[in-house]
Amino acid sequence: MKIFSALLLCLVAAGYAQTDSSIIFVSDTQQPLWIETLRLKYTDNEKATRLIYTAIEKESTAVAVFHLGDVTSIGMFDSYWHAFDDFQKSEKAPIYPVIGNHDYFIFSAQALEQFHKRFPKISATWYSIVIKNIALIALNSNFSKLTEEEQAGQQSWYQEQLGRFDNDSTIRSVVVLCHHSPYTNSTIVSPNEEVQKEFVSPFMADKKCKIFISGHAHTYEHFQKDGKDFLVIGGGGGLLHPLMQDKEERFNDFFSNSMSPRFFHYVACEIHPASLQFYIKKLQNDFSGFDSVDSVSVPLQ
Repeated sequence: MKIFSALLLCLVAAGYAQTDSSIIFVSDTQQPLWIETLRLKYTDNEKATRLIYTAIEKESTAVAVFHLGDVTSIGMFDSYWHAFDDFQKSEKAPIYPVIGNHDYFIFSAQALEQFHKRFPKISATWYSIVIKNIALIALNSNFSKLTEEEQAGQQSWYQEQLGRFDNDSTIRSVVVLCHHSPYTNSTIVSPNEEVQKEFVSPFMADKKCKIFISGHAHTYEHFQKDGKDFLVIGGGGGLLHPLMQDKEERFNDFFSNSMSPRFFHYVACEIHPASLQFYIKKLQNDFSGFDSVDSVSVPLQ
């Protein structure tokens, strides 16, 4: 008994005690478009999305769900949102969106009407949410859809938020979210240089920012830069992307260099006293369940 008690105390001190709160992240749940299947392999993608949504609904400790964009393949059509609508009705935790490029398709004004219909409380496409002692900043990386005034406004707001959270002693970590990935080895989409310049640079300079999460590339990847973590989590059901490997790799992937394409997945982040523990929940190849295939630990300030 004494050994067990001592072990439990060590686990609590290390930040690995049983959590009562978790934050879920998912991205790129859009239905495949016919033209995309000419280049990429269809693998029962809509079923994968349904299973991911069902698994998220069963996450009993979830206090929030963040969708990192491309909820649907054509945002302007109401019918293309139905799979998400069913999920939104069933999910008990609040769902927070990050807008993706497909969510703007085909005509932005009509697509934004559909977006705001689902998220009426999100007045702008960039905002911040505080959950317990964690601040999450959601940004709009669709720069071509923003006016110069909107881009400047978002950038100024982003810098102000980082400063505000730095000066708030109750905030122990800041998580930055956007749709387009600053770093990826995808052969289909490129690393987004605007995100690197506008979002990553302030992120790197901020002491409380430890992890940057994005989608757009339909894969799972884990990169590090100067000790900070970057996750690409675009495996919510879109057609999976092949990856550059070995000498062709743009960036060193901490997960694996041998698997391409990868897998459908979502991410569960457990909030512990001393850390955030991110678990990558992979849909098994036969669609029979989920396995945790990777974990990333982020210490709290």
